[in-house]
Amino acid sequence: MGTVVVTGSSKGIGRGLATEFIRRGHDVVVTARDPIQVEQAAQELTALGPGRATGVVCDVTKKSDVEALWQAAVRTFGRVDWWINNAGHADAQWNVHEMPEPAVHKLIDGNFKGTIFGSQVAALGMRAQGSGALYNMLGGSFGGGRVTPNMGVYSSTKAAVWKLTQYLVAENKGTGVLVGSISPGMLISDNWFQQQKQMTPEEWVKIRPFLNILCDHVDTAAPWLVEQVLANRESGKRIAWLTNGKITGRFFDAYVLRRKRDLFSRYGL
Repeated sequence: MGTVVVTGSSKGIGRGLATEFIRRGHDVVVTARDPIQVEQAAQELTALGPGRATGVVCDVTKKSDVEALWQAAVRTFGRVDWWINNAGHADAQWNVHEMPEPAVHKLIDGNFKGTIFGSQVAALGMRAQGSGALYNMLGGSFGGGRVTPNMGVYSSTKAAVWKLTQYLVAENKGTGVLVGSISPGMLISDNWFQQQKQMTPEEWVKIRPFLNILCDHVDTAAPWLVEQVLANRESGKRIAWLTNGKITGRFFDAYVLRRKRDLFSRYGL
């Protein structure tokens, strides 16, 4: 068993990943900026067992916070075996030219700067201890050439993370540090519901069929993602839940075989 740090893990896919590591007996350091959320998440995860959880308040846009996170993890559990840079934001409200300046800073600081700082701290720490695995979170299926409305700035930050990860793979070759990335797919999370509330009823009716095809629940994708992380021994590997092949298959099921998925009834939508 080992120790896992998952940034931004009080909710969403970060919480889902932390849950699955705990269930497999690994110790997990959960983080968020809100101390109440961090403490509650750590208690609930530890109660799941058999792994243990501890919480650390961390703003990944501050390198000193990220350095303190590493130190707290090592102080509590002895070392860090896996580090997942998950903390960040998604926003699908504006075209690039319409996005307000504060929203631009929030996306770039959280998604890109936070990943840089996490990668710096984890790579240095793992080099010093002789081994470890660092994973950066990409967006959705990360199809490369796909353009999604109102996601220009967000997608650009994730493209930057992809390029950063390629450099990290090359720079850490032969050091004992494995570097990879995770594409979690389009997952229904707390952040997603905040954006859904801003839709008009007409917009929701229009988009819902496509979301039922492409989206998944966190508790559907997280177990598979964690198994892939634990099994991987290949630096540079991208672990992808929603592949192009899976997308094609789902549209075939929906429009040719008429197999319908209903992901939103559990939320009363």
